[in-house]
Amino acid sequence: MSLAYVSGTVTGGIIIEKVGRRTLLLLFTFLNNLALLAFLFFAKIRILIDPMKYGCLGALIIYGYTYGTGVGPISWFISSELVPQKHRSIAQSVAYAINTLMVVISTFTVLPLYSVIGSYAFVILYSIPSFISMLILFRYLPETKGREIHDIVNELKNK
Repeated sequence: MSLAYVSGTVTGGIIIEKVGRRTLLLLFTFLNNLALLAFLFFAKIRILIDPMKYGCLGALIIYGYTYGTGVGPISWFISSELVPQKHRSIAQSVAYAINTLMVVISTFTVLPLYSVIGSYAFVILYSIPSFISMLILFRYLPETKGREIHDIVNELKNK
């Protein structure tokens, strides 16, 4: 899983300037969601066909790769590209605080929920919020590659 994440991060670092942040983030968020749904599918079907448990492993590896390529790294720096210089440190701090809070909540929620509803816990805790976020980002997130901050801020104000 870690190797997949690192490989994805290297891939993302190579292609981000060619593809753009918005495209990379949206595409790999979508693929990330598909990997989680594939995990759910394989987890349910492995009850009938035992070798499908390897599909769960494959889905987790794909999840790690797609997270490393787009969702993980981009989410750490794009917030600083969306706000004026004088507000960057507070925007970054708020983003980090919210991320940390969500990690704590999901960490302490996933296993109890998994023991109650099984692999559907991943859909409730990860896929649904990620899909909603993807729709919001699709609607409001501008491309930041090669643009000046004042252009980006003006575009955000007009949305």
